Amino acid sequence: MSIHKPEVLLVKPREAWRLLGCSNTHGYSLLKAGELDSFRDGRCRKIPMESIRRFIARKLAESTGKRGRGRPRKSDAQIKPTASQEVTP
Repeated sequence: MSIHKPEVLLVKPREAWRLLGCSNTHGYSLLKAGELDSFRDGRCRKIPMESIRRFIARKLAESTGKRGRGRPRKSDAQIKPTASQEVTP
C-alpha cells in the first residue's frame, strides 16, 4: 500500500518567500511588479505554484551564460601577446 501525496497547487506568501529564499518585502515587491501571480481567497492571499515555477524559469533563462559580478573572464582569443612575448623570425 503506497501513500500518494497530492501536489500542492497554492501556497501562502510566507511559504512562497521561503521557497524563493527572499524576504517579505522583496516577495511583495515581486507581486506588485507582476513577477508572481496571486489572488485573495477570503482574507488569505494565495500564490499558485505554477507562477513560482515560471518565475524561477524566467530567472534561470536570464542568467544563462552570466558569471555574476566582477570582470569577465579572459579567453585565450582575447589575450594579445605583449612586445616582449612576440617572437620574430
